[in-house]
Amino acid sequence: MSTEQQPTEQPPTTGRPATARRSSDQPTKRGADRRWRRYRRTTTATIAALALLSVGLGAAAVLRGPTIDSASINLPAVIARDGQKLVLHADQSLAPITPDQVSVSPAAPVDVTASGPDVTLAFSGLLDYATTYHVRVDRVVGADTGLSGSLDYSFDTPDVPVYTLLRQGGAAARDPGRPEDQVLRSGIAAGPDATSEVVFEAPHILQYAVTDVALAAIVADDQGNTSLEVVPDGGSAVTVPTPTGARLQNLRSSPTSRLFGFTVSGGADAAGTPYQDAVFVFDPLSASGRADPVAGFGGAPLPLVDWRFVPGTSSLVGQGSDQQLYLVDPLKGGEPTPLGRHTQMRGFLPGGVQLVVADGEGESTIDLSTGAVTALPVFVPVVDPKYYPKKIVVQAGGVTIRQYDDVDYSSDSPVAASVIALADAAGTRELYRSTTAGSRVRDFCVSPNGQYLAVEVVPAGALNDGYALPGYSDMSTYFVDIASGATTRGVAGFLPDWCG
Repeated sequence: MSTEQQPTEQPPTTGRPATARRSSDQPTKRGADRRWRRYRRTTTATIAALALLSVGLGAAAVLRGPTIDSASINLPAVIARDGQKLVLHADQSLAPITPDQVSVSPAAPVDVTASGPDVTLAFSGLLDYATTYHVRVDRVVGADTGLSGSLDYSFDTPDVPVYTLLRQGGAAARDPGRPEDQVLRSGIAAGPDATSEVVFEAPHILQYAVTDVALAAIVADDQGNTSLEVVPDGGSAVTVPTPTGARLQNLRSSPTSRLFGFTVSGGADAAGTPYQDAVFVFDPLSASGRADPVAGFGGAPLPLVDWRFVPGTSSLVGQGSDQQLYLVDPLKGGEPTPLGRHTQMRGFLPGGVQLVVADGEGESTIDLSTGAVTALPVFVPVVDPKYYPKKIVVQAGGVTIRQYDDVDYSSDSPVAASVIALADAAGTRELYRSTTAGSRVRDFCVSPNGQYLAVEVVPAGALNDGYALPGYSDMSTYFVDIASGATTRGVAGFLPDWCG
């Protein structure tokens, strides 16, 4: 019997053995797995690093020393009033601060207090005009972190305008072609080549005064009759009614209360009331448009031979013909407060209400807020004995500034030169000396912040202009830095508003 051989069943043919396919797919899968694991590791590491960085940055934001967050200061006030404050706001509460941690450049005395995140610096004097101040509080420690840092801040004080009066001829009747008298305005920090701005013109200007809302001037006509002209800021001049036939003089202003004051002598009002050395005040913002007399005892006009506004107030202090001093507030009314008899009022110490008065036995200050009188020992300048002493100004601490004239009586022009000297604990030094033979100082005064002298200079051969308050041809006013003695600039005219 024959046997038929059956075929053996084979798997489908794909061009490569089945065993070869399986061995090729295995490494591909393992590579993909490795890439996926690397991606997950990289992503996880990146997320972890970002998380750590975020935590680190958060910790750094908290765990660092204090820095300044903001600051507050009244810039116009720091050059005008004593005791003004700079408040530095830190970004976190602070440990106690001591004065030796604080520095101010240029140097300025301060009292330092701290509370929470705030450091308060109270300036115990007035700051300079147009000056950059740098303040640093060093080694400041955070109350919660214990870490240290510093607070740094800089600020610029403002410049101030200075006014002068330029007279263009004389008190005689004006020729048609003669220019009018002018009130000029200049910046104290302007360069030597800066020009002055004309802010008021009139044929005959005797005096002027300014506030931030108006300018006032006593003007005269060709017959010498005086009137008060007021120019509101941005407006036109108006004539303020005053007693008919009166002589107006001693015009001054109170920048704080925006009042003008002047004395009235002679003449009478519509009711026939006569006036002699009576002080009137005028408010340019008042709807009445009228100047009112300052009431004295029993409501009668208060006669004063010398007077001035108390800085930073609407009050005025004045001296009667019997040398009695009075303090009165024309806005509040009430009878004057007597301050005692004194020979002379010297003026106010910068930045406060300390009035310097002179008597035969020396100088004193009257604190007008309390009435307390305190002796003020002064330093006396040591100068050439032949110099003739003239005006004296006393500053805080008894610092004395005095004008002297070098007089040569054998000459046709007796005053050969003028000298202004300052005396303090360090001795005597010259602040100003006439630079041209025959020129002299007519007057001088100290800027309201005590930084500068304004020196009025009459050139050699100048002619008297014939006004009741005389000036001279071609007068100039020079500004002298008291600390350095440097003359910073000069402007045309005289009667700087600082001297009002």
